[in-house]
Amino acid sequence: MKGKGVKRMIRLTKREYITMSILMASMIIFMVGQHILLRPEKPTIELQTDSTPMKADSIEIKEEIPKLPDEQFIVIDICGAVQYAGVVKLKQGDRMIDAVEAAGGLLSTADRKQVNLARILVDGEQIYIPEVGEVENVNSGIGVSMTTSTQSGKININTASQSELETLNGIGKVLAERILQYRNDKGRFKTIEEIKKVSGIGDKKYEGIKDHITVN
Repeated sequence: MKGKGVKRMIRLTKREYITMSILMASMIIFMVGQHILLRPEKPTIELQTDSTPMKADSIEIKEEIPKLPDEQFIVIDICGAVQYAGVVKLKQGDRMIDAVEAAGGLLSTADRKQVNLARILVDGEQIYIPEVGEVENVNSGIGVSMTTSTQSGKININTASQSELETLNGIGKVLAERILQYRNDKGRFKTIEEIKKVSGIGDKKYEGIKDHITVN
């Protein structure tokens, strides 16, 4: 009897079964809805793009071009035993050989031993190329010397070669080279006192050479 009673208690009527099914379905729908509503939203990523198309020629590339220093020139008067005597235009820093080549070269009668082709030239100087056997004439003032003032017997520091500068009292190879370098960088000496601007030539050394130099 007791077994039959239990079996009767768990048996549901059709109506009760339908009602329970509806309740369970409602609960499932409710739970699914809650899950959807409470689920965190995924962050959205917006990509911003420039709508304006980039043209290839709109990119400006600036390339710095190094500015070269203006080339400086000097004017030389060359005469004597050369093919074409006259005034020639040369670049600053050119040497005697450049002036000789601009004048067409030396004549066969030129005294090559008296010409220092490696000497650096200065603006405004006069170059005289002596002929063989003309040493006496140049020293006596008939010719125009390219480095010294023959009338005064003084060394022209604007045109003198290194070997001639070294003949000055207290001026050795190093100071002679400095004088040539200063002359090449700064141009002609305007006064003899300006030679004191050369490194190594102070008042004492200047006093020893001032009576033996000229700028004319």
